[in-house]
Amino acid sequence: MGESTEGVVVLEPQLLCESSFSDFGTVIENPAPSLIPTRSITELPPNAVQANQGSALKYLDVTHMKDYYASAPSKKPSKAVMNMFVCAPRTLLPGQSPRMEGLFPIEVLERHPYTTQTFIPLGLSPLEAQRARYLVIVTTSLPPSPADANLPVPPLTVDGASLPGRGLPDPRRIRAFMANGSQAVTYGAGTWHAPMVVVGERPIDFVVVQFANGVGIEDCQEAAARERGRAQLAVAVPKAGLERPRL
Repeated sequence: MGESTEGVVVLEPQLLCESSFSDFGTVIENPAPSLIPTRSITELPPNAVQANQGSALKYLDVTHMKDYYASAPSKKPSKAVMNMFVCAPRTLLPGQSPRMEGLFPIEVLERHPYTTQTFIPLGLSPLEAQRARYLVIVTTSLPPSPADANLPVPPLTVDGASLPGRGLPDPRRIRAFMANGSQAVTYGAGTWHAPMVVVGERPIDFVVVQFANGVGIEDCQEAAARERGRAQLAVAVPKAGLERPRL
């Protein structure tokens, strides 16, 4: 889980990458940012094809948008929606180390049981993208209990895909990742995650793509991030350049 200090359980984030995040969703980023598309490229990166008369590289199916609203209790049809979130940097609690920018307390988690949700940073130059940072905080679900009986979810399996099903967020299995502005992230349907947490000096604009049907309890469900009587959870936000390496 993490180390405990003065009644607070502190989590250390690791740098976001596809291999460590795959249980929760998808990371979208350019795998070869130094490669300039030209007709003369002889060896293409994995999963890439040439496009636009050789002036572009097209990476195929970089994330998987899923719509499970057909199984929602209301039976109200969904539609693809694209919103923009302008996210200011969060206020942090004081840290206990000169390597830390501060502590972000995890208070609330949410999930979208019937849809994936993709956050795409917008309008950042390459230099700004490396300086812009945000936290991705996720966890698995606890076993079903009376406390979540009123929260509708899809079946555990839909069209061969395994879904989390019922259950409130498990505070003992929370994981935190540090992302930068060159990375987009897709949360899997039903994945408990924190609302967007931008850290650093500047806001980040995100285009957010998902499905929705306008029924509040089917579009988004919220829960407390910690169980009553348990310690406060917080993420130790490292200063820029001092992040924990990718695993």
